[in-house]
Amino acid sequence: MHKTSTNVKTCHGASQLTLSMKTIASTIIILLLASATSFAQEERAQIRKGNKAYENAEYGKAAAQYDQALKTNPAEVSVYKNSGAANYRNDQFEKSVNAYNEYLRTDLTDKQKAEAYYNLGNTYMQANKYKESVESYRNALKLDPTHDRSRHNMAVATKIMQQQQQNQQQNGDNNQQQQQNQDQNKDQQQNQDQNKDNQDKQDQQQQQQNNDQNMSREEMERYLESLSQKEKETQDKVQKAQQAQKRPLEKNW
Repeated sequence: MHKTSTNVKTCHGASQLTLSMKTIASTIIILLLASATSFAQEERAQIRKGNKAYENAEYGKAAAQYDQALKTNPAEVSVYKNSGAANYRNDQFEKSVNAYNEYLRTDLTDKQKAEAYYNLGNTYMQANKYKESVESYRNALKLDPTHDRSRHNMAVATKIMQQQQQNQQQNGDNNQQQQQNQDQNKDQQQNQDQNKDNQDKQDQQQQQQNNDQNMSREEMERYLESLSQKEKETQDKVQKAQQAQKRPLEKNW
């Protein structure tokens, strides 16, 4: 009888242990569910705040609320789309591009992807990235050939991109012409400087020649003056000789 009583007590203890483990497991599950519920409530509250801020055109505040919601639950797909729209309206185009790209990585239908690519194309166009914009609109049309807004905006972006290329080509031609003009002006200036140097040399040579001529003239004048002086001396001698011949002889009485 004593042995039987011991077995009954052992079975009763095992039963209590099993019940305790079940209680702990249930408690953990309840806590996890409560935590998940709390996070879900917090996430929904943040999304609601973001939506309200967006409706009030407070786009920066809306983007901040969506970012908080994504930190709370990164798997909430719709928040990426909302974040892309809010950042687009707030002129934060890089953040908008990142949000739309994250949204495109999720499990979407072709229609949803086409709309996302359309929004991404608009963001690129506002950021003046027309090549990426055209590519985004093209992706939207591949997924949904009836997406007329993408077709229209792609035509606009293509025209702007072509105009930019023409302007760049024109600016390149203008720069090349300007460089050629600068080179031509430089050559002309060099020629003018060379001509000036040549003229200066000619002026110096002419001045030297004039100096030489002036010296020759002075020497000629001195020579002529010398001849004139000698001629005068000769005439004086002749006159003296003639006067001596005309003088009467004295008579010797």
